[in-house]
Amino acid sequence: MTEPQYWILYLGIVLFSFLTIFGIVNARRKNEPVYYWSSGVCFLLVIAVVAALLNQFLLLFAMMGLAVIISIVLLPQVTEFQREEILKQKQETDVSAPLRLKDFLTLKGWIKLRTTHGFRKTLTLYILINIGILVAFLLVFMVLGLMSPLMLASYTISTTLVLFIIGYQQVWKPLKEP
Repeated sequence: MTEPQYWILYLGIVLFSFLTIFGIVNARRKNEPVYYWSSGVCFLLVIAVVAALLNQFLLLFAMMGLAVIISIVLLPQVTEFQREEILKQKQETDVSAPLRLKDFLTLKGWIKLRTTHGFRKTLTLYILINIGILVAFLLVFMVLGLMSPLMLASYTISTTLVLFIIGYQQVWKPLKEP
């Protein structure tokens, strides 16, 4: 189980465990049930990855299916909650303050960039940075021999399209509003 193909599964366990804990902390801090549900979905994904490690594929598919169903049911609530959070951050952001790196941990940095450089330039920069991070991550998998260049290209294109559509609907549409 120390072969490179298992590294992705270990990384998945660590990542989804972190997201589960992060969701619970946010749920308790903000008293918002949506965070509990999202952390529950992440916990289901932890179980699914552990099931994959143990070659329990029935459990893997059951957990993945349950996670997908819950995610689809919660999508309208998550979208509305995220829209409210964006509008709240937009009101709280002082666009005359200097731009700091920590502003990009929230949307405040992008809000400041939007006011100074315009919507299109900011959106283009946002997309390029996200594609760069995705490609760098996938290149590591290619170097480790876990994916081919064709898989890298197809994942990059499909993920970019999906992230652009979802990102535009959930993040950039509210930021575009005056």
